[in-house]
Amino acid sequence: MDTYSVHKEPYRILFPMGILYLLWGTLIWLPQIWNPGSYPVLAHRFLMLNGFSASFIAGFLMTAVPKFSSTEPARFSEVYSFIVVTAFGLIFALIGLESWVYTASAVQAGLILLFLAIRVTKRKANPPYSFVFIFAGLILWIISALMSVFTASEAFKDLHYEGSIAAIILGVGSRLVPGILGHVGVVQTQRIRYENEKPFFFTVPLHFYGLMILFVGSYFIQNIGGDILRTLVVLSVAIFYWRLYLFPKERTALTWNIWIACWLLVGSFILKCVWREVGIHASHAFFFSGIVLLTLLIATRVLQSHGPKIKSLENLKILYLTTFLITLAGATRVSAILMADGYFRHLAYSAFVLTLAVLLWSFRYLKYVRVR
Repeated sequence: MDTYSVHKEPYRILFPMGILYLLWGTLIWLPQIWNPGSYPVLAHRFLMLNGFSASFIAGFLMTAVPKFSSTEPARFSEVYSFIVVTAFGLIFALIGLESWVYTASAVQAGLILLFLAIRVTKRKANPPYSFVFIFAGLILWIISALMSVFTASEAFKDLHYEGSIAAIILGVGSRLVPGILGHVGVVQTQRIRYENEKPFFFTVPLHFYGLMILFVGSYFIQNIGGDILRTLVVLSVAIFYWRLYLFPKERTALTWNIWIACWLLVGSFILKCVWREVGIHASHAFFFSGIVLLTLLIATRVLQSHGPKIKSLENLKILYLTTFLITLAGATRVSAILMADGYFRHLAYSAFVLTLAVLLWSFRYLKYVRVR
């Protein structure tokens, strides 16, 4: 496939890059089995969130938004500027320049936000109104990254590594999840709302703006009230937009596992409310279920629908195994804090299981980035 085709559908290059970052960020913990004690947290965080997660976010949005908005596809400069900034951020992370890491992170989000703003401005059709949550997530991403350059506040780090990504998941998921699970009525109701000549931001229902404001505001409430408010917003989206209280109407391995992953995501926010004393360790339940697992499952649909268009690829048993292994890896990571003498080894065990899951999924599905 030539470079021209790749940059017009950026997921074809950004998804494989994201997997490489994910494997690197996971395997960085494996030496803990024989040499426990080191803690490469800055590199790990960048590889997992600015490497893996950001690459998949950019790959999906730079591919999907031009199609939703009937605008021009991604340009070479837009895609490769993101790749270059990510590479520089990784270099800064590996040599321990934390302020520069956050600066690179802010530029990443800024590039994606600029890409979306150009397409929304030039749109011939409105994108789904739930995508307004994506704008909120990217703005949070930029603000929290820049604030982390100048302050050591854990609140901004929490907003940077969890809040911004969660907002993007809520924005994308509120359109994709009900569609993939077969809840046609939800999608039709949304399309009636945004498929018209109104300015994009006027297609968004007031209650959805309300959910977005409450979600963003919850990160500025530094006590259990903020965690509870955030959980209620996520639960509201899961019930009223994702229809998680219903089984999937389209029942395949993919839909069942997305349904499970979404419930695990909701559960991760509940866990953070009830197990507050462990802080970041409970947050890893969200990283495993909401970021890694749900990302790979949504990517399965993207790869199948943009590639071979073979529906049976969404009904392979390997998806159940992938979900099981990632869930096991997440449970091992979250519970590692309970193993006082074996904490670092449990990080390595979790890394091993997660690596196995990612490799299994990649060998089966990632080859379809080359299929048109």
